[in-house]
Amino acid sequence: MNGSVLTIASLKGGSGKTTLASCLAVHWQLKGLNPLLVDADPQRSIVRLAERDQALANVKVLEQAETNVWSKVEQHSVSHGITIIDTPGFDSEITISALAVADIVLIPVKASPLDVDRMMDTVGTLMNGVKGWAPTFRCLLTQTVKGSVISRHVRAELEDGGFPLLSSEMPNRVAYAEAGLYGATPSMIEPAGPAARDIAAIAEEALALVSAKRALSA
Repeated sequence: MNGSVLTIASLKGGSGKTTLASCLAVHWQLKGLNPLLVDADPQRSIVRLAERDQALANVKVLEQAETNVWSKVEQHSVSHGITIIDTPGFDSEITISALAVADIVLIPVKASPLDVDRMMDTVGTLMNGVKGWAPTFRCLLTQTVKGSVISRHVRAELEDGGFPLLSSEMPNRVAYAEAGLYGATPSMIEPAGPAARDIAAIAEEALALVSAKRALSA
């Protein structure tokens, strides 16, 4: 697993990208996988979280909001169980660089029609931004409400459009914001709680994808 890279990308802000990146990194830290969390977003949200009291469970954070993020990740990822890159919420050379070094890409999509439209732009960047690179990606529904019509409709729309989706979702829960006040995640504050279970399910699917990609390229 060492050297594996998971890039989280969305060309729309507010999709839950930074929350997902930090929560996955902390989950894997608590599991002993020695993750590296790369903040490639000029807003520095990951860095700011890591400066708070609980410091994201002391996950190693690398601030690299530069177009050479791919080379820095290649340099550092070999000594970590998995590397997670949080990218800018807009189209940029930084995003393309972070995509180029990824084994797997997760695209968080808020359950709303406007966010689905912007997600398609993200997929276009994936397909066209890096020549000679065949991305393995999955969309992840975020900020969903259990049993809501819109959540079901958006999932059905994406599936009908042929977009690959994780089975797991990241429901809208106040636990993420509450934990973030202290530089923590739900896996630290309430490890048996529903938000921590959501993240564990997403992490399990993501690792399965990484393992399958590595097996194919071996």
